[in-house]
Amino acid sequence: MVPAVSVAERNAESAEDAAAVRSNKKKALRLTWAPGLVAGLVAGLILIAAGLPLLVGALAFVVLGAGLLVWLWNRAPGAVLRAVGARPSHEWEHPRLHNLVDGLCATMGLPRPTICVVDSAVPNAMSVGRDPAGATLVVTSGLDATLTLVELEGVLAHELVHIKRYDTVVAGAAVVTSVLWATVGGAAWGVGRVHRLIGSGREFDADQRAARVVRYPPGIGSALEVMADPDGPVPTWPPGQGRTALLTRWLWFDPMVGAAGELVEGNLDDTRVRAAAQALR
Repeated sequence: MVPAVSVAERNAESAEDAAAVRSNKKKALRLTWAPGLVAGLVAGLILIAAGLPLLVGALAFVVLGAGLLVWLWNRAPGAVLRAVGARPSHEWEHPRLHNLVDGLCATMGLPRPTICVVDSAVPNAMSVGRDPAGATLVVTSGLDATLTLVELEGVLAHELVHIKRYDTVVAGAAVVTSVLWATVGGAAWGVGRVHRLIGSGREFDADQRAARVVRYPPGIGSALEVMADPDGPVPTWPPGQGRTALLTRWLWFDPMVGAAGELVEGNLDDTRVRAAAQALR
């Protein structure tokens, strides 16, 4: 059963969500504006150094900066989806997945996101999008095949929390703006930058909020336990190829795939830490 929530608690949560939405929009704009600012400044200085009028350099700065901002803002979600090899999911293909999403969206007051599937045996999920109306929920084929109904509901609710709070717009911007950094400083540095930008504790917080929505909250902890203790060797992860795919690590519900030996002290997003926290609810 969904835990009872008082009117005061519901109002407080709505206020928190509204504040998170505002904060995430501003953060995403800053992330996408920075590359445009740098590119526009460099282009303007080059034109001025070449002897063109100052007005021409200023115009190049504004046009290139604003153009890159708009391009990154609009293209980030699609770039992430292409990088991981996501394809549209049909209702006949994954009926319980679609049914659960429909029910959760009605409960949470969300428009139905586009549902995509990534062909991977690893049970996992993530979400991207500029806003709830244009969001995409991505699941691996292994998620639907591995989890029970209540476990699957918990994972989906977690991802819909990200969509509702506009975590997804920051996530997409963080990934695409970190590609150059990863090229210069290495993939590990780029992955760490994405985690810092989207915020440590993001997954832990989404677990807590999702537990207030689902009919059977222990399902979230059970799903985390399944992912923390996989049967057999872990297949290649993350899905897709290239730097952009590697940078998606902290966008996934379970970001610790293939990193079982990694130190987790202080990392609230670690799958085992989150599973233990859910067991205490």
